Amino acid sequence: MNLKIALVAGAMAFGVAGCMTPMASAPAPMAVTTAAVFVPTAVSSNLLEIESSRMALQRARNPEVRRFARQMIRDHNLATRRMAAAVRRSGLPVPPPAMIPRHQQMVASLQTASDFDAAYMGVQVMAHQESVTLFSSYGSNGDVPPLAAFARQTLPNLQMHLQHAQGIAGGRAM
Repeated sequence: MNLKIALVAGAMAFGVAGCMTPMASAPAPMAVTTAAVFVPTAVSSNLLEIESSRMALQRARNPEVRRFARQMIRDHNLATRRMAAAVRRSGLPVPPPAMIPRHQQMVASLQTASDFDAAYMGVQVMAHQESVTLFSSYGSNGDVPPLAAFARQTLPNLQMHLQHAQGIAGGRAM
């Protein structure tokens, strides 16, 4: 099962690599089984979604992109609160909000994007591909049951976000 997830995620990453900057095309960890890796990566992913979407509310021209950004802020703020609750139930310390360097670079690339809408949607596709892989892997094999349950419960929403982002990115002229 993990090999299948890795292969699908890799194929999807190649599909958007052409519309992304080189630093953003690095894949997420493929087989995440420890809370020590899952929690900070998931926290960073949520922050990436929220921060880039706040930027989109300021810079995006396309109303569909702006609607998507509002949904990302709402959904990822909720996911952040739910994850913090799962971390507390697990008896682990809630980590401070921080983005990993790759996610910081993705946000920074948006600040200078000449075609913001296309760049933002490219970041959204990549980030959600990474999240689907991360949450699927940890949900199936995670070492902390409440966090693995959170990952499984959150996965369908992330998959929906990915499909929506792919539809916007591929279904309109930017």
